[in-house]
Amino acid sequence: MANLTNISQPGLNQGQSDALQGFLKVFSGEVISAFDRASKSVNNHIVRTISSGKSASFPVMGRATAHYLAPGQSLDDVREAIPHNEKVIGIDGLLTSDQLITDIYEAMSHFDVRQEYSKQMGEALALSADGAILAEIAKLAIANTENITGLGKGIIIEKKLASGDIGITEAEGKMIVQMLLELKAKFSNQYVPNDERYVYMKPEGVAALINSWNAINRDYGAVGTIVDGNITKLAGFNIIEVPHLTIGGADGEHVLRSGVAHDFPSAYKDKTVFVAAHHTAVGTVKLKDLAVETARRIEYQADQVVGKYSMGHGGLRPEACAIGTISASV
Repeated sequence: MANLTNISQPGLNQGQSDALQGFLKVFSGEVISAFDRASKSVNNHIVRTISSGKSASFPVMGRATAHYLAPGQSLDDVREAIPHNEKVIGIDGLLTSDQLITDIYEAMSHFDVRQEYSKQMGEALALSADGAILAEIAKLAIANTENITGLGKGIIIEKKLASGDIGITEAEGKMIVQMLLELKAKFSNQYVPNDERYVYMKPEGVAALINSWNAINRDYGAVGTIVDGNITKLAGFNIIEVPHLTIGGADGEHVLRSGVAHDFPSAYKDKTVFVAAHHTAVGTVKLKDLAVETARRIEYQADQVVGKYSMGHGGLRPEACAIGTISASV
């Protein structure tokens, strides 16, 4: 057999074996970026903006009492003052996310990265706020304390299932329905208002609810559909699917308030299906809103893009917080 013709190979770089190495790559016009990670809880709780200072005070009021007044008796003898307390939420510090984009790499790139980098940094900060808020709900639910005596404590609903029934199963879906009905009664017994009750649930929990059929059954009001795979409301709670339910806030090592970190309770992290809260259950103090800043770093011949905000998060009403867990029965 004759030897192959010795042809020129313009795509072969010297010292390389790939005959296509030197050819240009055609830009498709599509940049594949990470999916959006939207905040789930920021709009569902109390946010207070301050222009200066390190913290904000949230007054807490108790309940009035009533007494029969005997003939000739003074009101001074039966009056009970309404109890008061306050919760102070401090600023955690300046939370940042940044990227350094060098001129040489940007010149080589045939697609824009700055817009996507800015979006991703903003989302990272939003998820940190989300994780902190949800962690504060969970911590308040398990703290076993009252703000004012008689107002009520946080609620823990713990259930067990056979290990084979845990997951996206009909059994777990029916269990979650039962848990939400139980929580509805507990919230009402502690006079938590019926409106603006939210349940933040893991995707597996939402899928299990759909698998149970109760939430999508027309006889139950059809608050969800198997076609769309979502559930909007159940037992008076607004259902919000949260993939990052138990991640907690950003690393608390350098927060301004020493020892304060928004970590999700470790003992509940793996078995939590949902956390629930009323709109007034937690609060956020905001000193600097989310912003993106760009600056020139001449010593690196690069541009630095920084996303930042300055906020603090804390619990306000334990009686309006709950956590629901499902674990395997022994």
